[in-house]
Amino acid sequence: MRYELSTRRTLILRGPATIDLLAGQATILGAPFTLHRTRNVAEQTQLPIETESHAEFEIVLGNSGQASEIQGSTIPASWKRAAAALKEMGEGKVIVLGPTDAGKSTLCTYLVNQLLNQVHNLRLIDADVGQTDLGPPTTIARATPLHPITFLPELTPDARFFIGHTSPSYVQRKLIRGIERLAGNGDRSLTIINTDGWIAERDAILYKFDLITDVDPELVLGLGRGDELQQILAGVQVHSMIIEAAEEALKRSRGDRRSVRVRSYQRFLEGATIRSVPLRGIQLSLPVHLPSVTMQDSRRLHNLIVGLLDEGDYLMDIGILMSVERDALRIYSRTAARFCKIEVGYVRLSTSGREVGFF
Repeated sequence: MRYELSTRRTLILRGPATIDLLAGQATILGAPFTLHRTRNVAEQTQLPIETESHAEFEIVLGNSGQASEIQGSTIPASWKRAAAALKEMGEGKVIVLGPTDAGKSTLCTYLVNQLLNQVHNLRLIDADVGQTDLGPPTTIARATPLHPITFLPELTPDARFFIGHTSPSYVQRKLIRGIERLAGNGDRSLTIINTDGWIAERDAILYKFDLITDVDPELVLGLGRGDELQQILAGVQVHSMIIEAAEEALKRSRGDRRSVRVRSYQRFLEGATIRSVPLRGIQLSLPVHLPSVTMQDSRRLHNLIVGLLDEGDYLMDIGILMSVERDALRIYSRTAARFCKIEVGYVRLSTSGREVGFF
């Protein structure tokens, strides 16, 4: 359908949908919307398109797609102040905290677009193992943005770590070690670290304490409503800014988030086949609750997600452990590259990408 948007209005497009700018000028989270370049909006995602002048679009809505509009911008003034503060920093580490559905990924997308040509070396770390944008669930990843983006998944990771679980509560120390390695030390970069939405429980607060203490960021951006982050920020000695949650942030149910994970698993298992991997020369790492395994109890490992790692313990690809043989593993994966280590995680998956339990 043909859609016209008046001056200083924002179109909120919820997927599944596609949109093409036919005339005028528009921006998406601070990035210019190029004429005649179709943008896809996946199911369970949405896109805010803003105009400074009259613009015309061609929109195709899927079954559950929606288009609505509001007066003004969806970008809060505090987001603009945060972008200015990061530009002034120029380098260092910035942790983004906030509850689920507060708009952390949207904020990170906006910051990338605002800072892309303003700082010498910009990096983004996605440390949300349950709803990661840069890799499959159960992993964390780092990317170096090279161009404006519409969604974080448009970034290409340059390093990934396998964590093995979708809940940070089970893998806290492993997560922090992985984030520290991805963030590094000593280089002159500005690194934005997007985190999970686990903030309310006592263990969540303690985990965020440890994360901030160990990563030692120059700034924490607290994205929230009311005093949700007060306990965390009051307990650490680090400069922080409280900024507004996005008014129009997309709210997802637990079922919606499961569906998003299924699609992500499917994307990273597309083209997979069952392969027999000889154990000779491969280092096998099992869940901490199972330091060794015998043939008699090896069925406990069936259908667990695995990370296929290189010599530096960086993730090459994921797979599913189908069975354990005497001298080999049968793994459902798409990689044919030579890996050095197989790390077994905690999530049970079907080959269709559906979670069927946990170890």
